Amino acid sequence: MVSVIKRPLYMWMWSELSGYKNMVAIELYRAVASWNDMGCGNFSLHFAKNKEQQEVDFLIASDNEPFLLVEAKTSDTTPSPALLKYQRSLYIPAVQVTSTGDTFRLVANGTNDILVTPAAQWLSGLP
Repeated sequence: MVSVIKRPLYMWMWSELSGYKNMVAIELYRAVASWNDMGCGNFSLHFAKNKEQQEVDFLIASDNEPFLLVEAKTSDTTPSPALLKYQRSLYIPAVQVTSTGDTFRLVANGTNDILVTPAAQWLSGLP
């Protein structure tokens, strides 16, 4: 039996029609490219998906090692089960960006915290 892996497809130009996750992907890719161009390291942008089909929208790696998890939600301020699981497994920082809201909060996840924040605030701090 052959299994087909569906990879997310993101468009380079963001508009309301291309979607919120597409906008987040473009901003993260821009940040990764900037860090690489500035000589801050060897960063790359990925997504994470396990055999149970749980996925996190974005995984930033530094020198091929997991560095940061980012989940994009339109309005849900409760961290996704997949984000909680991946953070507990990888012991790396995690952020859930939302398209709504005006404040951030930290959600405990074992010995780590997940930052839940409006995308506009968090993404504006990236290079």
